[in-house]
Amino acid sequence: MVEPREFRQGAADESDVLLTENGAAQAREWLGHEKRRLQRFPVQVSRPIALRELDVEQGLVGRWLLVDILDISKGGMCLMVSGVHHFLADQHLMLDVRSHPGFGVLRLEVTVRWSRRSASFTTFGVSFLQPLPAVPLLELERRSERRDPNDQPWAQE
Repeated sequence: MVEPREFRQGAADESDVLLTENGAAQAREWLGHEKRRLQRFPVQVSRPIALRELDVEQGLVGRWLLVDILDISKGGMCLMVSGVHHFLADQHLMLDVRSHPGFGVLRLEVTVRWSRRSASFTTFGVSFLQPLPAVPLLELERRSERRDPNDQPWAQE
């Protein structure tokens, strides 16, 4: 068993931040029972992807939103979007992942597993309909200004 290290303020990266036994117990209490079976890989800086809701007939609804990838596994991702959004468990979404060729596809349908809202952003977990054969290599973000994905030619497809 690996002995936990103390949480350090201003750690260089997330891999340096581990919880103490007390902190780990508090995290388990806050998060509830851990249901993940696949290893998660934290994502620090990558290109955003686009998200759009699907209706019950699997048709696209509303406008595309830019979302950030917080972590990824073969089975799903944790995502964050600016603003308050209401995603429901088992809701289907379409992700446009063309900014990350490592996925090997342009779009992926996903299912919402959980969602947490704050005053300025929404964090949520999604699962892929089919697990990925491998965790894709993600492209680094190079732009400092985000563009509206709805202005891109692919958004009309």
